[in-house]
Amino acid sequence: MRSISLAVGVAIVAIATPIVPISAKDPSPQKLMDMAAGCAYVVSIAEGNNVKLRYGSADWMNVIRQLERVTGLDGEQSLKLAKAKYNKRARVMGADEALSHMKSRSKDCDREMAVIQS
Repeated sequence: MRSISLAVGVAIVAIATPIVPISAKDPSPQKLMDMAAGCAYVVSIAEGNNVKLRYGSADWMNVIRQLERVTGLDGEQSLKLAKAKYNKRARVMGADEALSHMKSRSKDCDREMAVIQS
């Protein structure tokens, strides 16, 4: 795996992330961590359901670890929050619809990682 500059990667993620409105300021390091943790979680679920992706959850965990080193934020806490978010979604929407959403989101994450890696 090619080594990328974290600053460049974070800037690219900030630009590519659809969560942040164009008129908003750059996302905070916490928002970037939460986005990366959400992707790590949904990609791991998608991998377990045989969704073909170019980048796996290990790649997202590397992004989380880089953010931890640079910002000092707790990646494990963000991962727990991402899991709780999707568990709540499953309770509210139903397991099948939540799984479908996670598979779709994992493909979005795959495109975001492609931008980061380029």
